[in-house]
Parts: sequence; C-alpha cells; structure tokens
Amino acid sequence: MRDRKFYRIFDYDKKLLPNAHLALLESQVDSTESARDKTGASIGFPGWGILYYLLLSHLDRERDELIIETGTNEGCTTIILAQALIDAKCPGKVATIELDPENIEKAKLNFERAGVEARINLHEGSSFDVLPKILSDRKDIRFAFLDASHFIDDVRREFEIVLPHLADDALVLFDNTYKIARKNEDQRVNGFLRSIKDQYGGNLINLEFVSWFTPGLAIWQKSPKL
Repeated sequence: MRDRKFYRIFDYDKKLLPNAHLALLESQVDSTESARDKTGASIGFPGWGILYYLLLSHLDRERDELIIETGTNEGCTTIILAQALIDAKCPGKVATIELDPENIEKAKLNFERAGVEARINLHEGSSFDVLPKILSDRKDIRFAFLDASHFIDDVRREFEIVLPHLADDALVLFDNTYKIARKNEDQRVNGFLRSIKDQYGGNLINLEFVSWFTPGLAIWQKSPKL
C-alpha cells in the first residue's frame, strides 16, 4: 500500500454540523486517534457537509424516499443522512447495513441520542445478503452511499446489486477513492471507479481532499434529469 493520506478537518466551527449530538461528539475530537475513538471510521468534516447538502438538494419532497447506506460503522454518517430527510420535511427513511455487532450497538445509541432513530432502519448482516431483501420491490432509489468493504470485487458486487433498483437520476457515492494500492495489490475503490463509466455509463465526479483512511469521495450518476 502507498502512504495513507488524511484530509479530515478538525479545527472547524462545530455549529456547521446539522445535528447537535454529532457536534457534541466532534467537540471532543482533535486528531485522527481521537476521531476513531469518538466517531469511528466515519468520513468526518467536510465530508458530512457534502453528504448533507447533496442529499438535501436532491430529495424529492413529494416522494417517500429510501436512502441506502452500506457500512453503518458507529452511525455518524447515517445521522447526517437522516437529518437531511428531517430538515427537508421529506417522507422516507435511511436503510443502513452493518456487519459488526459492536458497531451496531454503538450506532443504535448514537441514533437515539441524535433524535433520528425513527428515520433509520438498521439491518445487521452482509450487504450482499441484506441489499436484495430491502430493494426487492423498489426501482426508484435516488441516493445510495456504498461504504462497506473497499475491496474491488466487493465494491463492484454492491454496486451491481443496487444498480437495477436505481432511478436514472440517482446519486451513488463512494468513499476512500484515493489510489492507495500498488500495482500488484487489490485496487480497491479506486480500481472499480476507474472502470465504472466504461462498464456502466454515467458520469463521475471525484472530490480528492476529503475524508481519511484513505481520502476521496466520488459521486456517480447515470443520467441527470434536465
């Protein structure tokens, strides 16, 4: 692996965060070590702001939206997604999937303290098993954040499960897009995204200077509604 890069910001005004509980957690964070302890492996700031405003600007307030997230971790990013639904006064919920039971318990507590638990359905298990079940009767998903396993085959498999259930104007987000792998290693998220347009069409935007372990946040859209 190449050297890891970190673009998570710590010295910012916590009032910029849309949820008071998340701001409280972040008030105790001033380094990568304390971030891992307080908020888990979340993307942090400014990534949370990007997700919040992107979703807030994309929600159809006349529809019952289902937001997909894989890799709940300790639930901090899930809180951001749920808060966007609440602030937009949009019907719907976040369906989030986590494999680790310890993370699930921490996430549940965070959801409750953040006051967003009513807008979240937390599913325990592998995204490969859970996604087909929660998507079985949906063909209109407009926002998905795929952030579970970052190995190239796993990223592709998650995307291919979600793809048939997406609306044409759906946004699919990927974290940790930086090219961290060396030539003989698994190419991870970066490797998948390098082929996504050729294989699946659409458009891709990569935001390099955000997140950590490793950085980069990418947005894919099949066909914008104009």
